[in-house]
Amino acid sequence: MIKKTMVIGVMCVSFLGISQIQCDGTTKDSVQCKNITKSEGGLCHLHNPDYKKGKCVGKTVVCSGTTKKNKPCKNKTKDLSGLCHNHRND
Repeated sequence: MIKKTMVIGVMCVSFLGISQIQCDGTTKDSVQCKNITKSEGGLCHLHNPDYKKGKCVGKTVVCSGTTKKNKPCKNKTKDLSGLCHNHRND
């Protein structure tokens, strides 16, 4: 029983080690960042200068969708489609 548990534990640890690494960036205190990343560059979203969150535009707009009562939606969004989370199909 102990052998099986140990084998499963080693497999889990080795699997996590392959797909994720610790960020190579440094904090303001010159200490290595503790965030885990899957990116090829080795930097987390905080340290990667090319990181862009989702597909957002620079400003917030009112959703262009309509409600079930055929009234304009009042939710705000930054998505390129101009639709809020209720009206997008992703």
